[in-house]
Amino acid sequence: MSEDRPAPARGLLVFGVLFAVVIVVAAVVGAAVALGNAGGSSDGGEVSAAKLAVGHCVDGLKESDDVAGLPVLPCEQPHEGEVFAIVELPAGPYPGEEALGRQAQQECLQRFETYAPSSVADDKVELFYLQPSQLSWSAGDRGVTCVATDPTAKRTGSLKG
Repeated sequence: MSEDRPAPARGLLVFGVLFAVVIVVAAVVGAAVALGNAGGSSDGGEVSAAKLAVGHCVDGLKESDDVAGLPVLPCEQPHEGEVFAIVELPAGPYPGEEALGRQAQQECLQRFETYAPSSVADDKVELFYLQPSQLSWSAGDRGVTCVATDPTAKRTGSLKG
């Protein structure tokens, strides 16, 4: 299905995560939001996906599709991803997984260019997003969490700037 998506601008490899994984992640996140999963500390420990914030550096993205809770750690420590945006989508009927995915992709790309302009041309950086499931959408969840990752290695430090 990735061939239906437009090629990203400026050589950035965007959204290399398989569509099936995104669907599973969205379902897990949606279930966590719908069940009111509790969060943790932003200085370390596990935080529910619904409680992630911009600037959180996270681990555990590669180990499992279950991202209802992710270890958050200081960005100075090696980590798999960095939350660079939280986008609230407008209310309305559930648009469907594909349309929601396209909207999430577009919103995350725009925000990444503002958050980390010096990383836009970095071919190692990929963008990953967590989007509402149909279940969580019906419960009022409109949040998309945008995460920058490097699938080749853990990074140290923030991409911001």
